[in-house]
Amino acid sequence: MKRSYEFIILTLILSWVIVGVAILLGLNSVKTPNFIVFATEYMFIPTICAIILQLAHKEKPFRNLNLSFKLNRWFLVAGIVPLIYTFMTIGINLLFPTVSFSTTYEGLLPYLSAGELELVKQQLPQIPSGIFILSQIVQGLFLGYTINTLSALGEEIGWRGYLLKTLKNKKFLTVSLIIGIIWGLWHFPLILLGHNYPQHPTLGVGMMVIFCILLTPMMIYIVKKSKSVLTAAIFHGVNNALGGIAILYIIGGNDITNGITGIAGFIAILLVNIIFYLYDKYITKENIFTKVIGEY
Repeated sequence: MKRSYEFIILTLILSWVIVGVAILLGLNSVKTPNFIVFATEYMFIPTICAIILQLAHKEKPFRNLNLSFKLNRWFLVAGIVPLIYTFMTIGINLLFPTVSFSTTYEGLLPYLSAGELELVKQQLPQIPSGIFILSQIVQGLFLGYTINTLSALGEEIGWRGYLLKTLKNKKFLTVSLIIGIIWGLWHFPLILLGHNYPQHPTLGVGMMVIFCILLTPMMIYIVKKSKSVLTAAIFHGVNNALGGIAILYIIGGNDITNGITGIAGFIAILLVNIIFYLYDKYITKENIFTKVIGEY
């Protein structure tokens, strides 16, 4: 556990200090191009911390972090699962009493400036809805498997690579809870700036922790089955690329109820976790969910 504590403390302190400096230098809104650049760079801090600790312990950088490029079917599963729960989220969201389907794209307003939303409204209606959604899926999967995977790998080598290895003697669900909590808390300065929960930044900190806890069991399971942390990066990358679809056609509700980071998304992700559990218990009969993580 000593290595786990070292990584958690170093990553959180370094990350939060860097955000603090960025705020002092003028980064105070998520609705700016500068924030996107900063958030992308921020994603590499967990990997940087993992490498720092490997060097401190006289280990070769990137050694034993499960960074394998040997392809298997789980590389495909890693991209399909976020697509599934994104569309499940839309269906669940529409069951909420104050939520309805709309093609006015008003659901984007909390996340865009008024000018940006107006620009979206001018451009998107020219494209038939079905074709637009299909193009968003194709584009999201392409970005998820390419640029977004590279960015997400900056986090995943830390979370589902180094930290997961240091917790190998603990049970699957315990490890999922630990990593999920730390991963969620790591986001908290960005959430307070308005990332993901622009209407409720304070409450959003707790929501983000729950979101990360719910995602983590599936991600660890896919990493174990694929024997590569790269699948976690693909999952993460596709999740980020497709997440916006879940709010595009939704009006009503708010950032706490809507989208994959809202209550609707939590229900969808929980249901997919249950499917993973049933698959593990009754189809593969490996019972990974109830076992110690171990080596993989």
